[in-house]
Amino acid sequence: MATQTEQVVALLRSRGDKGVTQYDLGDLPGALKLIGTARLASRINDARQQRSLGLLRDDEEIVTERVSVNGKTFARYVLRKRATPGLIQTSLDW
Repeated sequence: MATQTEQVVALLRSRGDKGVTQYDLGDLPGALKLIGTARLASRINDARQQRSLGLLRDDEEIVTERVSVNGKTFARYVLRKRATPGLIQTSLDW
């Protein structure tokens, strides 16, 4: 049986630009319902950290988007192709 992290990556691949959220968003069931994980952010972090183990391909990255619905803001995670495979983009706090 696949780990929750592997299930999250598979869900990200199948959803495309729709991405994955912790809870249901409109007609899209969330990770809690589909996978049973109450810690989606942790599973996303695990997937990012496990790149060296082959969980993500070199041309893939997980992007965090902020979504607001009815005054509530939450994260949606989307698997995207990197512009330059192998280049890991990071944010810098100045």
